[in-house]
Amino acid sequence: MYRIYREETVDRAIAKGLEELQVTESDIRIDVEDEGKRGILGFGKKDAAVRLTVINPELKMYGSIEALISRDVEKEDSVIAEAPAEKEAAETAPEDAGSSMEETGGKTTPEPSGEVTADESDTGAPPRDNKALMREAAEQTQHYIDSIIRDMNLEGTSGTAIKGNEIRIDIESPAAAKLIGKRGATLNALQEVAQNYFNSIHRSYGIIILDVGDYREKRRETLENLAMNMSKKALRSNGPLRLEPMPSFERKIMHHVLSDIENIETYSEGSEPNRYLVIEKK
Repeated sequence: MYRIYREETVDRAIAKGLEELQVTESDIRIDVEDEGKRGILGFGKKDAAVRLTVINPELKMYGSIEALISRDVEKEDSVIAEAPAEKEAAETAPEDAGSSMEETGGKTTPEPSGEVTADESDTGAPPRDNKALMREAAEQTQHYIDSIIRDMNLEGTSGTAIKGNEIRIDIESPAAAKLIGKRGATLNALQEVAQNYFNSIHRSYGIIILDVGDYREKRRETLENLAMNMSKKALRSNGPLRLEPMPSFERKIMHHVLSDIENIETYSEGSEPNRYLVIEKK
């Protein structure tokens, strides 16, 4: 599902398309088909042409460009639900809580070695290994998230899988859109709450990844496409491009994609939760 736009410059053609489609650059893939020519004294002038392809799974459900353009944009807001614990998480979470690693080349915290860990209470009970303790904490965290979803008056079933120090909690729900929220805002808030809860009951290192209907993988593809779009725009620009704030694990995806792009550098600015990615031509 795509449309080709023509204007005097590539940037103007992109802007024209974004305005007509009522989308952002994270919703589309941008392919420059013709960079155009300025001409001399009006001769030989040729407009630039860009192909804008819809990649956002929710927008692709409209089926055609015409249906997308004529859609009621207010419908999008009707499916956004705010997690009841989001405000509490923002007020109580320590800075960078839940971040799995440094964004650019930092060292990750070592995985649990599986060594035997004694219980803190001096009860005489035999010690349990760290894997068993992590499994127990993961299941408690899963039940905690289930209770939050029930408090939101939503239906859902969840399952937990552990790989190394990564704990995945996958949720299936007929109200998936409400659990995800606009650009994953509600899901990210629930993930932060889950991470904080896990950290409070388990003293070893672990990463919580909360997902609904494979949203994380779809979001990764969207971010990778956005990174490529913005790198092309940065190469045409004379200044840095500042993206909207996003969680550290999403910035890390874009850092990774752009690390191999020649003449492009990336870095982050701002403070959590409003830290954002900057893309600049070297």
